[in-house]
Amino acid sequence: MTAVALFGTFIIHWTAYIGIYKYKLATNKDAIYNFLNKDLAVSYTNTNLQIVENNTPGEYRESITVDNLYFQKLELLCKEQHIYTDSTLNREKVAEKLSISPGYVSQIINTITGDNFAHYINQYRVEAVKEMISNSEYENYNLLAMGLESGFTSKTTFYKAFKKVTGQTPNEYKNTSK
Repeated sequence: MTAVALFGTFIIHWTAYIGIYKYKLATNKDAIYNFLNKDLAVSYTNTNLQIVENNTPGEYRESITVDNLYFQKLELLCKEQHIYTDSTLNREKVAEKLSISPGYVSQIINTITGDNFAHYINQYRVEAVKEMISNSEYENYNLLAMGLESGFTSKTTFYKAFKKVTGQTPNEYKNTSK
């Protein structure tokens, strides 16, 4: 048992020696700290470790504008794949599709549109209902069926969201659009 303990101790010390002295981590600790805490890149020359400013082009840096890659992907998911019709859609599902965190999904939507996630998705749902109302193919559908078909989960949420987006109830909108 003591042989195993001695061998384990030797491996731990050897690993620390290689990490600290051979790779000069101890002497470059300030450079590593700066690298980890700033938008910088590492440049290796013969035996020196240098920290240089990151020259990543602007389109690859994360910015929260309409040009944000994740926001564009979200728009495509809504416009082309109609993900809003899923009545169980939530931030977590959208985040999974975009491969980002749910908090970042909210941050993108809040910053770019000024709305929260639910209102953003409900706007797409209301637009879908408005298209159904104006489409003669759906004239046999009642308004609640159109709302449920668009992803709303209940009559109450459908009517509240429709009124919030359009300023009219679905019935008022249907009567004025004829």
